[in-house]
Amino acid sequence: MQNSNWLKVVGIIVLVVVVTLITGSFSSSSKSTGGSSVYDKVVASGVIRACYTAFPPAFIIDPNTKKLSGIFYDTLNKAAGNMGLKVDWNNEVGWGDAIGALNSGKCDIIGSDSWSNSTRGKSAEFIQPLFYSSINAYVRIDDNRFNNDITVANSPSYKLVVLDGESSQVIAAQDFPNAKTLQLPQLTDVSQLFVSVVSGKGDMTFQDSSTADQYIKNNPGKIKLVSTPLVVYGDVMMVKKGEFSLKTSLDNAINELHNNGYINSVISKYEKEYSVSFHRVAEPYKITK
Repeated sequence: MQNSNWLKVVGIIVLVVVVTLITGSFSSSSKSTGGSSVYDKVVASGVIRACYTAFPPAFIIDPNTKKLSGIFYDTLNKAAGNMGLKVDWNNEVGWGDAIGALNSGKCDIIGSDSWSNSTRGKSAEFIQPLFYSSINAYVRIDDNRFNNDITVANSPSYKLVVLDGESSQVIAAQDFPNAKTLQLPQLTDVSQLFVSVVSGKGDMTFQDSSTADQYIKNNPGKIKLVSTPLVVYGDVMMVKKGEFSLKTSLDNAINELHNNGYINSVISKYEKEYSVSFHRVAEPYKITK
């Protein structure tokens, strides 16, 4: 009888230990997948810390005064203000360093323009697009080798100019894996992609139509378009992977600014100033009488 009672006590102890371990593991898993420590910190402090990369006119850094402006700058400030938050624009980062800055806690959001490609999507959450960009291939104005078929560039005979960590690098790797590449450093101005092609350092580059149109306006007779859009990306801000509370709150704030016309007015302002055009987000509703 004593042995039986002892076995019962041991059994209860083992059961308690197992349940404790399972509960603790489940709790830890829940915190890692469902928690939102960045969101909690932002709400508690009333400040969202933003990193950024220059990409005019989506995000502009004045080279002399370092004053910030642009579509994304204006929009995030407005969205945060509507949420009762302030934006601390605290760090300029390179394209390839942006997600690392989120993971290291250097910032809470990449508040400048990023393209929502599949590579970034593995490591970050995208906020609702402000607009869309079509990405095309560009070559020197007198280069007729790719007029009928740009896929011939998928050969070791050709060199593609890309920016480290930026979508031109992704397109080159995915669609032209056999071509050579000239890889420019992360913080290089995107106009240098075209400059490298014009100077003969590379044969082709990939960039959005608005950036290319601006370069062509300022440098006529230098480059030309040789493709229909290779891909269309959403122009988005990014937060750390798994930070769904922060993402959904910002999604709601961006949607509100779409629906009340604010984002459209900001885009129009910078389109006029820079003589470019962007693909607008379609309205998800129809007003009836």
